[in-house]
Amino acid sequence: MQDNRLRTSIAHAVVRLFRLVNRANNRALVDQQLSAEQAHILSVLWFEGPMTMGKLQRQLALSSPTLTGAIDRMEKQELVRRVPDPADRRASLLEPRLAPKARARIEAILDESERKTFAALTAAERKELVRLLDKCIAHLAPSES
Repeated sequence: MQDNRLRTSIAHAVVRLFRLVNRANNRALVDQQLSAEQAHILSVLWFEGPMTMGKLQRQLALSSPTLTGAIDRMEKQELVRRVPDPADRRASLLEPRLAPKARARIEAILDESERKTFAALTAAERKELVRLLDKCIAHLAPSES
């Protein structure tokens, strides 16, 4: 008798989907010399605005060492920069450094990758999937919602 736990596990399906989406985005972004992780960081900064490392860490649900390493690499590539936080002299804000044309190109690539990735779902199903995932995120990270 075969155990169906993996096939019926939402967590397993979400992790597999994350990895497949990440691979698709990495392939789509290769010509931009950008990883899916870097594009995700830039997207958050573009849409949410400059923010502290702590706030970005909460937005991305990444560990501090993982995010610090990613930001250090992105800073060397001149994708982001740290600027003084006018509200707190001890802190700095992270802001993206890409030109508007590069941003538009990356956003278009990510939009097309998402369209292809979720093409099996109707518009209503995609909307419902986002709603359900947001509900789970709010339950696990209530201070961020």
